[in-house]
Amino acid sequence: MSKPIKESKSKGNDNLLIRAFHQYLRLLHERPVVTKAATNAVVSGLGNIISQYLAPDPTAKGRINWKSVFAYISFGFFVNGPLIHHFYAFLEKLFPKDTPNAKWKKVLFDRLIFAPPFLLIFLYYVSIVEGHGNKGAVKRIKDTYWMILKLNLSVWSIVQYINMNYVPLKFRTVFGNFCALIWMIFISIKRRQMSS
Repeated sequence: MSKPIKESKSKGNDNLLIRAFHQYLRLLHERPVVTKAATNAVVSGLGNIISQYLAPDPTAKGRINWKSVFAYISFGFFVNGPLIHHFYAFLEKLFPKDTPNAKWKKVLFDRLIFAPPFLLIFLYYVSIVEGHGNKGAVKRIKDTYWMILKLNLSVWSIVQYINMNYVPLKFRTVFGNFCALIWMIFISIKRRQMSS
């Protein structure tokens, strides 16, 4: 008698996940910028919380630093999500598929033109919102920027090649978000280690 109940619960959970996925796809189609911004905010905040568990901030005395979580969430929602959505669309117009070497041109443009200033803005914004002020933000950038940029260029070049050339345009920001979860954890840990 208990077996059918378990099966129906499992099917109910499956249906719930399927419905949630279809709802997400609908929102991606109807409100792409807001949906990608919200997804980015959630992933960024989650990545920061996980990083705080893995590499605790000594000044937080074992508690979650909610300023830091808010900094990552707000950057994800107001900057990263919308900007990346429009950036991918811009790249498709700049380098259409029929352009010679379009696959490589998109990746090189992203890695060499877009990524360096974007990473700089990210590091500055997060430091300011965390409450470190201009001097603190500049110091953190000096301490971490080149190391993070070099790692970003090596690791994300592969991810971006796959993303820009094999993932459909409407899913690129989402794909990047989930790859960024691990990256956000790494950046948070490195920033904390190098500034402590």
